Amino acid sequence: MSDALYILGVVAATSCAAYAAGRRRGMRAGLVPPALRRAIRCVGVCLLFWGGNVAVGAAVALLVRGLGLGFIWLYVNTDVSVLVLSALQALAFESWRIEHERQRAAGAARAGDPPGGPAAPGPAHEPQHGAECMGQKE
Repeated sequence: MSDALYILGVVAATSCAAYAAGRRRGMRAGLVPPALRRAIRCVGVCLLFWGGNVAVGAAVALLVRGLGLGFIWLYVNTDVSVLVLSALQALAFESWRIEHERQRAAGAARAGDPPGGPAAPGPAHEPQHGAECMGQKE
């Protein structure tokens, strides 16, 4: 058995166990596809951060070399810790983005805007003469 097949089998087994545990807790099966889409998006953001971190690290290493300030090996930028830290960056960024969208949607709901409509003030949201603005009459 190849190592790759073994690893896929282990991951498949733990995924099935997590699915079964979630179903026992009452989690709906229909929520799995959107969860997978979010996970794939998060992996994409992780890869973007990883690529950016490797590129910036390589540029800094070459700059340090070029300025004669020392010698930094380029392969240091491909250490697994860079990937792990990139994943943490991606999780933080995605959490921030999701929270922003939730607050924006909540603000739009309070303002009576349709979901997905503009949440920022603009011509469509300008108060008309005599309308309330921040709790005060104009």
